[in-house]
Amino acid sequence: MSITITPDLLLKPTRMDDEIFLDPAFRAILARAFRLQAVQVQLTTVEHEWRIPAFLRATWLGNQTLILGAGFDKTGIILNTTPDDYGVMITTLAQELTTTRINTLEIRTAQHIPYLTDTADKVELNLDIQPSVEAIWQKLSSNTRKNIRRPLKMGFTSVVGVNPHLLDEFYQLYRMSLHDLGSLPHPKAFFIELIQQCPQHLAIFVGYIDGIPVVSSVNFTSPTEVYGAWSGIHTDYKKYNVFLAMLWQMVEYCGASGRNTYNLGRSSAGSNPHQFKLKLANRSHKIYYYKIPTPSPSATHAKAQAAASWLIRHTPEMVMDGLSRALLHKFY
Repeated sequence: MSITITPDLLLKPTRMDDEIFLDPAFRAILARAFRLQAVQVQLTTVEHEWRIPAFLRATWLGNQTLILGAGFDKTGIILNTTPDDYGVMITTLAQELTTTRINTLEIRTAQHIPYLTDTADKVELNLDIQPSVEAIWQKLSSNTRKNIRRPLKMGFTSVVGVNPHLLDEFYQLYRMSLHDLGSLPHPKAFFIELIQQCPQHLAIFVGYIDGIPVVSSVNFTSPTEVYGAWSGIHTDYKKYNVFLAMLWQMVEYCGASGRNTYNLGRSSAGSNPHQFKLKLANRSHKIYYYKIPTPSPSATHAKAQAAASWLIRHTPEMVMDGLSRALLHKFY
């Protein structure tokens, strides 16, 4: 087996280039935002060869963590890996990392690994546009349809596009929402980089009442999916169900643009956002957070084990039982 870890090269992706999550430009933007290094891990065994997109975090104390799925679990997508192979790959990776200076492996994934302990409560909610937008509308509860219509009767309008003006309006609402939640927002420069370097993967939604921006979101787009990444809502307009209206109009946007799925993003299971998104979602799955220590054997331990091995090799068989009782539990 062998493992090689190399920095990302800012080249145009040659595979899966219809997805933002493996785009080197997007990965570089995420890395700068979270103070990580975007890397590629080449893991090779006799039977398999994996190329793993990852991120490396280093502390000033010298500790290093390899992260699969930083920012979004989909940044850890490993091409040509089946669910059955995924657990084998993670086991192999953790074993090989013990030969490096990396202390911890962190994984955010939709793949369940039975022998690992999930450390989060995240759930991803999706709305599959089948058989049609109209059919989905009819399946919604009468109360949900009523709440969607409410802001529309107030003159709610919306625009979807990618330009600096829409970004300004989004960021104003995004920052307001994060302030209300007591959370720190990404700096505006982060989103400016996104629209400058990844415009083909983005759609910015802004909803208005009486010309005032009241709700907005930045979405990732691919030929088959729209992924709701970040959102914001005006504090004074929360009670008018403008967020629900935005979600529904993004469903209509998916249908009109021929996309199959509106991904509503992650939420903590049972939280208010999770319960709210369940009004629309028709499919969900768990996002697992795993953490695996990968300590390297200490030099002292390695020398002691080598000495014990030499002693065993040079000891007559007649005294092996005694040595086993004294040494086996310490070194094997």
